[in-house]
Amino acid sequence: MSDQRDRREFLKVGLGAAVAIAASRVRSAAAQSQYPTEHLAVTKIRDGLHLIASDVSNCLLFDHRAARLLVDSGPPDLAAELAQIVSVRLGQAPIGVLLNTHWHPEHTGGNDMIGRDGAKIIAHESTRLWMSTEYYVDWQDRTYEPRARMALPNETFFSSDPQPCTLDIGDESLEYGHFREAHTDGDIYVLFRERNVLVAGGAVGGDPARNAAAYPVPDYATGGWIGGLIEASEKLLALSNDRTLIVPHAGPTQSRAEVQAQLAMLRTMRERVEGLMRKGRSAAEMIASGVTSDFDSRYGDGSRFIRNVYEGLWWAGRLTNSL
Repeated sequence: MSDQRDRREFLKVGLGAAVAIAASRVRSAAAQSQYPTEHLAVTKIRDGLHLIASDVSNCLLFDHRAARLLVDSGPPDLAAELAQIVSVRLGQAPIGVLLNTHWHPEHTGGNDMIGRDGAKIIAHESTRLWMSTEYYVDWQDRTYEPRARMALPNETFFSSDPQPCTLDIGDESLEYGHFREAHTDGDIYVLFRERNVLVAGGAVGGDPARNAAAYPVPDYATGGWIGGLIEASEKLLALSNDRTLIVPHAGPTQSRAEVQAQLAMLRTMRERVEGLMRKGRSAAEMIASGVTSDFDSRYGDGSRFIRNVYEGLWWAGRLTNSL
């Protein structure tokens, strides 16, 4: 694993100040199940589970009496608003457990705030390593700095662990496990078994602006590639049923049928891209030819998806021997 790791600058937020702001906006017990702050919207999706959505990522808050848990912590510039929402839901009770689905700052930006209060922060070991090292990501032309110690996961597991991990909290039994080299090489899923909600992180794409699905983008610079996204989609299908709510990278929850559609798209696009690569076509030529045109009405602009799929296949030498 490379010594370098890719990080975005994070905004340091004083939780006390955020709670003071929240105190002036606390709603009554009869408040609606969906209520916005300036940049975040909160929607109750199942009993005790609240989706916290920004325009770049999703968080999921579990609130059951004395048991408080968060999956992902949003972008760094919205950490104060996240603190406000948590204070509305929980008063001054801190989050006890935070799970990070992967290292990207859009999903770990509030870790500093939550880690400051002594929360257990759980993630794959690769996520901790990416968060703790300077790293340059070429497709973003950006260097990310190591995160503060309090923001780092303090309980990690490895890809070699033979079984998924479990955690009992409140009346819920959680399962979480690793997606091998999908959106990144440290992706995990989180399954709320009792409530039948499955958090997919970057393995499932979503677009808040379109209120729809989107192409999942493999971050090849930190281990993601299309083959891993295919495997992750297959695993999500094995973990879900027709009543499962699946929480994507961003945007509204999705159904099992939508993940099935994503899997079919990924299989088709891998075959197309590999075939064109064997003919010497560049990513730019593929995009110009409209290689994703029959999927764009569902998933939006496929340009970034194709560029990253192409580079991911070259970087790791993962072209299959036959199509």
